[in-house]
Amino acid sequence: MKRRTWCLAPAAGLVWLYGAAASSAQTCALVPDDGNPSQKILRCGSTLTIRSAKGTTYHLTGQRGGQQPEGARLDSGALLIEFTPSEAHRNFQILTPHATAAVRGTKWATEIAAGQTSTLVLSGAVEVARRDRESSATLGPGEGADVTRASGPVVVKRWGEPRVRKLLARFGQ
Repeated sequence: MKRRTWCLAPAAGLVWLYGAAASSAQTCALVPDDGNPSQKILRCGSTLTIRSAKGTTYHLTGQRGGQQPEGARLDSGALLIEFTPSEAHRNFQILTPHATAAVRGTKWATEIAAGQTSTLVLSGAVEVARRDRESSATLGPGEGADVTRASGPVVVKRWGEPRVRKLLARFGQ
């Protein structure tokens, strides 16, 4: 069976599917956002929702057969993730050029800008690690971390309200 890879730029209305016939069963679909019908969100079953900021490009990873993806590679922009673990899908992670954000069940946002990856947790817990896994930290609600290519520890900070509002505004939140 061929492995599926999605390339999405929902703000531009583009969805590409490689490696599988279009008639194959899909667990993920672009649908109108309930809060803002002019925006599209990606829903994967009842356990995963991905909202992307305008101009965002990402690829789903680890999707086998008709199963839900195991993660996403964020190439540019920002993603807002809502993930609820189930028996079949316990983990979901975002891979960026600077960091990996892995979750067990939560709502969080990850953004790439100015040579760094920023992650903000809205609920639950997310482990953020440098790509080389040399350093990691677990973030809780209201906490964020900025990770660059430089070495050193991943520093957890409580984000101020203006920074949180600015990031969430990218998703119409």
